[in-house]
Amino acid sequence: MIDHSSAKTLMISFIGMQTQEVAIKPHVKVVLKSDSEMLEEVVITGYGSAQKLGSVVGSVTAVSSEKLEKKPVANVADALQGQVAGLQVFTPSGEPSQSVRMRLRGVSSINSSSEPLFILDGAPISSGAFTALNPNDIESMTVLKDASSTAIYGSRAANGVVILTSKKGKRGSKAKVNISAQYGISRMTGDNVEMMNAEQWLNFQEILDPSLKENAAFQSNKNFYIDNGISTDWADVFFGGSAPTQEYNLNVTGGTDALNYYFAFGHYDADGIMDDSKLRRETLRSNIETNITKWMKAGVNMNLSYQKYSTTAFGGSANSVYNKVYASRIYRPTQSYYEILKDDNGNFLGYGDRLDYFDEMGYWNPYYLSELQPGANTMARINGNTFLNINPIKGLNIRAAQAMEAFDYRSSGVAYPVGPFAGAGTARESFQRYYAFTYTNTAEYKFTAWDNSHFSFLIGQEAIINKNESFGASVTGLTDQRLMLMSAGATANMPSHSKTQQVFNSYFATASYNYNEKYYIDATFRRDGSSLFGLNNQWGNFWSAGAMWDLKKEAFLEDVRWLNTLQLKVSYGSVGNALGLSPYMAFGLIGSGPLYGSSSGTAVSNPANPDLTWEVMKSTNVALNTRLFDRISLDVEFYNRKTEDMLMEIPYSYTTGFSSGWGNVASMVNRGVDVTFGVDILKDVNGFDWSVSANLNYNKNEITELFNGLDEYVLGNTGLKLQVGMPYGEFFTNKWAGVDPRDGYNMWYDKNGNLTKTFSEDDAVFTGKQRYAPWSGGFGTRASWKGITVSADFAFMLGQYMTNNERWFTENHTFAAKNNQTTEMLTMWQKPGDITNISCPDSPMQFDTHLLENASFMRMKNLSVSYTLPQRWMKKTGFMESAKVFFVGRNLLTVTKYKGYDPEIDSNIQLGNYPNTKQISFGVELTF
Repeated sequence: MIDHSSAKTLMISFIGMQTQEVAIKPHVKVVLKSDSEMLEEVVITGYGSAQKLGSVVGSVTAVSSEKLEKKPVANVADALQGQVAGLQVFTPSGEPSQSVRMRLRGVSSINSSSEPLFILDGAPISSGAFTALNPNDIESMTVLKDASSTAIYGSRAANGVVILTSKKGKRGSKAKVNISAQYGISRMTGDNVEMMNAEQWLNFQEILDPSLKENAAFQSNKNFYIDNGISTDWADVFFGGSAPTQEYNLNVTGGTDALNYYFAFGHYDADGIMDDSKLRRETLRSNIETNITKWMKAGVNMNLSYQKYSTTAFGGSANSVYNKVYASRIYRPTQSYYEILKDDNGNFLGYGDRLDYFDEMGYWNPYYLSELQPGANTMARINGNTFLNINPIKGLNIRAAQAMEAFDYRSSGVAYPVGPFAGAGTARESFQRYYAFTYTNTAEYKFTAWDNSHFSFLIGQEAIINKNESFGASVTGLTDQRLMLMSAGATANMPSHSKTQQVFNSYFATASYNYNEKYYIDATFRRDGSSLFGLNNQWGNFWSAGAMWDLKKEAFLEDVRWLNTLQLKVSYGSVGNALGLSPYMAFGLIGSGPLYGSSSGTAVSNPANPDLTWEVMKSTNVALNTRLFDRISLDVEFYNRKTEDMLMEIPYSYTTGFSSGWGNVASMVNRGVDVTFGVDILKDVNGFDWSVSANLNYNKNEITELFNGLDEYVLGNTGLKLQVGMPYGEFFTNKWAGVDPRDGYNMWYDKNGNLTKTFSEDDAVFTGKQRYAPWSGGFGTRASWKGITVSADFAFMLGQYMTNNERWFTENHTFAAKNNQTTEMLTMWQKPGDITNISCPDSPMQFDTHLLENASFMRMKNLSVSYTLPQRWMKKTGFMESAKVFFVGRNLLTVTKYKGYDPEIDSNIQLGNYPNTKQISFGVELTF
């Protein structure tokens, strides 16, 4: 725009750029600079309208769609790993249908859940909904960390809030059609353990039993295996191949002056690296918003999904000989997967068909058992919300929103009456139906007074009603595999049936003020009631207060050109936690028991606690945000989170008739720091852009109070102990001191630090090794040049330890004569002077620190390379707006000292977990 009102100057402006005034000359060259105020990212942080990220008082991190879409996984949350300081994201299984786990700023509770609250387009959703969402439909994910940003969500926000915003159309834009397709393969991430091959295992048997050297039958078999190269790598058999993944997406977006829309369809199909696991998903999304009048607006956001999936058989039985992960470790390498063919003289001819039964070990083939027990899981899910927005006067926004999350789940399976189930086939069916309705009503009023004073007030009410119902039935005694309906069973088992219902009701208010966008103050109050708690304490009050000072806008810093942003933030408040509680746990429930005297029996099954109430977290947050030279960004935040009235299961004396009950009995503190750093190294240098970013979190927790006045309490069979003044999650076990080279016996330190060869659990001590990683974060880089874009994101967790329970079975003399062992066993102590970590057979293995391994890892989470075809080519087509080809890799590199399939388990112990996967995928995206 050129303003001719002045004869001496020109006023030049453009949307998104800073307006500039220049003197009139015969030749004028003007370079417009971006208007950071106008281009600044906006985020949704609560129930009110969106805010500019730079004006948010609370601790907020936004992750854009660029980081979320086109990832070759079903779960959009997987892409968050390493993206947000303080947010630990785990994908603990490579099974396609499995969900992720999240933890923000440490572990805030012992028995209750530390999972954040998830919000989709303004309404709460369960973590299970993540696998039902198409990542390509998500515009952004915003993580709220401190009380100032989360207190508006009150009772459910103790562990932080993750807000998902789906894509919307833009008003006044022409319709666009976007099509994308990609195809890829998955493989196991890796393995840091070397198992014995057939020759090593046979030689080791001779070490265990020297008489085998003179055993003619054993030596004949040994020579046969070695001479013919017969040695089975069971890890390769069960999950050594590759599995295909394919994804197709179509969306239409656009808008008129009064309406905007986004319609999308997605298809995702992935096979697991184990042949009996897979997932197929179809998604439909429709987002429509329209102006009914100048003062009334309405919208509907709807996501429908249908999933059909199967999970690997025996996956929940960690040390079952049919759990394929466990089996890959213990199955003998001399056992062939296929029939060994011999001539009449016993000479090796080759391999025949797959064996259904491994006669050498006495086990059925796990894949044969999977085929005999086919099962399928299906889930139809809907997540939707509607809203009506009224603006009766300027600045006043009244909104009524209704949301629903619902799913129908069905699981079915049979066991054919052949093989191990001959004459005793089974059939089962189970159903689950869940729905949750959320009704939210708010009124928000914004106005400006005295030119520079900006006020915003919001009041609201919210009610959440959810209901869960499940039913299951099974029969046994099926004898004909052609008749596998439950009605053909000889014996019907007692069916299972449950119904639960929960109700939340809330009232909340927020107020914020800023003076000249320099000084900001906000406050929040929320009152929550929940049916989960005892009748005496069903209501809780939560609040927060925060302030921000934008120092850059002070007169003494306005002219400092190298300083672009400098903000100081402080907040304090309380939020609640009810996650982890099941309905009616505060009440004395009646349960049914077995028949007694030909009559069914009932008894109190749950001790009542009418005082059971909210777990409360009080947190303080201090942050400094800055940007220097328009290139370097640095955010540093310090936090202190104290959990009070912690929900915890308390052990009871058995004389009460109960083993335990729930109460508000403990306290703990989490302290730490978040650091986020970014540098734009090159900005449009001959068309080249290059930036790097990193984030880091350090967190330390401490138990400050336990139940019944106790200072300590051992969690049985976990290697963990609760003790006041110590971190929750520090391993408490016996310290192994190595193998005595004189006699080959294991040695330990007693609780006083003295060497002993007598193992006693009384000598268990704190090891200084953490179950939860105190250090976590990520880093990445992005470079682009003339349509070529390369980006890489890494994630890491440092200082976490895990008990590798596999080694109890694979480095243990007790099992060595029957099962395979690691090559470490070849170093077993045999004579005085041997220096080794493997004791002699007379010194049994114990659960101690030698099984406790460093499970820290650094992982290349995502690598993407794309090429966008030149615009001039697109213009020549007359109908195509853009075209892109791309490559995406996930988990391509993992660095860890952990001796196992994968360190990303998020558990204190690992055994039989489905290995994680890495993917490579190629795709194309077209926009018309």
